Amino acid sequence: MSSAVALTPECLAEMSSRGPRYTSYPPATVFGPVAPARIARELETIRGERAPISLYAHIPFCRSLCWYCGCNVIPTRDASRGDLYVDTLVTELALVARQLGPDFPVAEIALGGGSPNFISPRALRTLMTAIRRDFAIGQDARLSVELDPRDTTAAQIEAFAAAGFRSMSVGVQDFSPRVQDAIHRHQSLVQTSWLIERARAAGFRDVNTDIVYGLPHQSEASFEATLQSIIGLAPDRIALFGYAHLPDRLPHQRLVERAGRVLDRYERATLLLEAIDMLTAAGYVHLGLDHFAKPGSPLAVAAAEHRMGRSFQGYVERRAESVIGVGASAISSTSRMFWQNHTELAPWEADIAAARLPVARGTELDADDRIRRTLIERLMCDGEAELGALETAFGIDPMSYFSAELDELARQPELAQLDRDHRTIRTTPIGKLLVRNVCMLFDRYYRDSSRFSSTI
Repeated sequence: MSSAVALTPECLAEMSSRGPRYTSYPPATVFGPVAPARIARELETIRGERAPISLYAHIPFCRSLCWYCGCNVIPTRDASRGDLYVDTLVTELALVARQLGPDFPVAEIALGGGSPNFISPRALRTLMTAIRRDFAIGQDARLSVELDPRDTTAAQIEAFAAAGFRSMSVGVQDFSPRVQDAIHRHQSLVQTSWLIERARAAGFRDVNTDIVYGLPHQSEASFEATLQSIIGLAPDRIALFGYAHLPDRLPHQRLVERAGRVLDRYERATLLLEAIDMLTAAGYVHLGLDHFAKPGSPLAVAAAEHRMGRSFQGYVERRAESVIGVGASAISSTSRMFWQNHTELAPWEADIAAARLPVARGTELDADDRIRRTLIERLMCDGEAELGALETAFGIDPMSYFSAELDELARQPELAQLDRDHRTIRTTPIGKLLVRNVCMLFDRYYRDSSRFSSTI
């Protein structure tokens, strides 16, 4: 096939497959048992390095379950559970701080979920007091939070702003009432607009909105209306996610199927290209696989300077090499390993009560993992990867090290091509959208495609 492939819904759909999202490499699907003592040693290593970390806290609670959701969430309307959870979270923070030492520097704090606005302003103050007591938050640290427009209150917005949060991500998914019925998430444009306007008035300067394509009952006309509404809200960043339909792993997603037919790959490709056209016409810069940002925004600047990174939060400005996650199901990452806390509350709480790090699984990175991790992240973030940089960083001959992979890449010139003079892999326009397919060529763990979502 010629490398000059038209960027049409048909071609995009035909060339798509199923594969990891590469928010990490190795993917979380290869995580296995890991001893808490090994994590303690890793924290000791970080302590010796003294480089600032990114701190992530997972708040798992939501007031209702969205049927499309793929996150680790606990639906409940018992607000008291949030305060009790934060009390345990504070204890876990103290356990981590004990390993890292006093006043360990923090360059970023992120609250995700679930819905972090599930917790009360009082609980938020308790959490932030504990973080400031146990860690040294940099003056220019980035504090971000995910907020649900359906139940965030004015008092919560003021509490987050007073705590120093200036970045937020707002879930939208789709504004069509029919689509919202199908995914069990009812949220009006008025609610969303109120939250964004109120947060900006309180001092928030960086606003992201999430949109999902591939949901039941979405059409070109209905999705255009959602996109026009999003553009009218003028967020600084937009994350455009393809719906990951995995009902075998997430049984509640079968409720989505009852509500309507999940879109096929041709329909998904049509909506994806429609969104790209509309958002770029509105002045947004298309970053990586599925993010858009206003020119001059922090993420756009990071991408232009090749500082944009890929983490379990998606595309991010890289502010720290190590991410330390606390809370049920939270994932931590360093240059040497990944680990994840227990996803269920009971074992997470039991370990913390016993003064143990609540680690359930993880993986150590060998030399090959680190090489491939670097290559895959640059492909995901920049759409290209300089093989010469791998030679400098790891002391390998990349042309021979990846000879088999580069031979396979040569058989798929419609996705990416190797510039041998500059030893650089560059994705094509269609390959940028199917960059996960390109990364899969360099993934030594990739086996069973049924475990993963569509690459569009």
